Amino acid sequence: MKKIDALRKKYPEFVYQEFEWKYLKPNLKIWFNFLIRSIHGSDRDLKFKTQITIKKVSNKHLDNINKKDLDNLVLHLGLIEMLNYWKLTCSPKILIDTGNLYKEEKIFLRKIILNGMGEYFYKNQIDFTKRGFLKIKVTQKKPLYKVSKKRLNQNKILVPIGGGKDSPVTIELLKKKGNILGGFILNAKSSQLKIAKVAKLKEVILVERKLDPLLLKLNKSRKFLNGHVPFSAFLAYLSLIAAMLFNYGKIAFSWEKSANEPNLKYKGRWINHQWSKSSKFEKEFNSLTKKYLLKNVNVFSALRKFSELEIAQIFARLKKYHSAFLSCNNAYKISTKKPKWCLKCPKCLFVFSVLYPFLEEKDLIKIFGKNIFEDRSLLPLMLKLVGKKESKPFECVGTKKETILAFSLALRQAKERNKIPFLLKKFEELHIKK
Repeated sequence: MKKIDALRKKYPEFVYQEFEWKYLKPNLKIWFNFLIRSIHGSDRDLKFKTQITIKKVSNKHLDNINKKDLDNLVLHLGLIEMLNYWKLTCSPKILIDTGNLYKEEKIFLRKIILNGMGEYFYKNQIDFTKRGFLKIKVTQKKPLYKVSKKRLNQNKILVPIGGGKDSPVTIELLKKKGNILGGFILNAKSSQLKIAKVAKLKEVILVERKLDPLLLKLNKSRKFLNGHVPFSAFLAYLSLIAAMLFNYGKIAFSWEKSANEPNLKYKGRWINHQWSKSSKFEKEFNSLTKKYLLKNVNVFSALRKFSELEIAQIFARLKKYHSAFLSCNNAYKISTKKPKWCLKCPKCLFVFSVLYPFLEEKDLIKIFGKNIFEDRSLLPLMLKLVGKKESKPFECVGTKKETILAFSLALRQAKERNKIPFLLKKFEELHIKK
């Protein structure tokens, strides 16, 4: 029996048991309880608890909101948080014990799971297209929550800060329009805090999330499954709570045009690492938010119309952020105290390639530490990025067309400098048309 089949048989039900929030001055604490039910009895069940802390919440913030409105938003946040734990066993049934959902919301939740976890299904070779693959059941017929009609300040925009080049571009574009901007950071890293400091934002909302230690232990175990979850969807739901508490009428994400491009096809379905940053997700999330969650908030991406090259060109001019940003996902795995570019991953090579046409080599080396176009070991990675080898990497990188154009512009720039590094020579040999 395959590992996936054995796990689904042994653990037939995943239960979203409970959510709770409490004001422990000066912070708002949120808890979620999840259970993976075993056929071998309750002593073999897997139990988990997530804790989320929203910092520096005042009595005034809480006095201005309806407690049921907050219940509704917390309930929905848990629907995405549960996927971190559900992925361990891919149980065929999800039971929601915490509250009722509208039909549209149930349909959207299924979309988030089947689309947002496509990479997880592909890497674990799970056939998620089979009939009866997943049943989602609301087990308690509690009254449905009503949408919050709380008035929010439409002149205030909340900007989630990721630590890369995109959020600074969003911040500076919105500043030009005279908006009042606030920052929103989850599990703050040095690059995020530096960007917020450089941006001189009016307010920065800090949130901490602690996953259950048992999850982290089981993630390393070969007995269970692991993989990508739709993190941007989690941030989207979390940002609604921050917006309601701190009175923001708009939430501006930095999801670019390239997030719409899938990576590959699996079981007849397109798999997109960035699905929860796509225009389809953004449009439906914003619509359902206004209908069922928070009527007077507008969630949008300030960068949706821009290509990665256009974003890089704008960012190249924002020199004050160049020493602050860090787009490498491996950086904090290597070192949390002094994180730096790993210079070996798809993100490092892609960001270097889109900035190369717009910055002097000395400025690039100041950011990255060296000219990684000279690294011969990165040739296979370059071939993946330009679509000449295997599929597009499962990372937040640009489309194949954007990457090809970036390398073409970089090659032209290198020729003008009379110094063509190794990877650009190899790219020229490919004879790829823009």
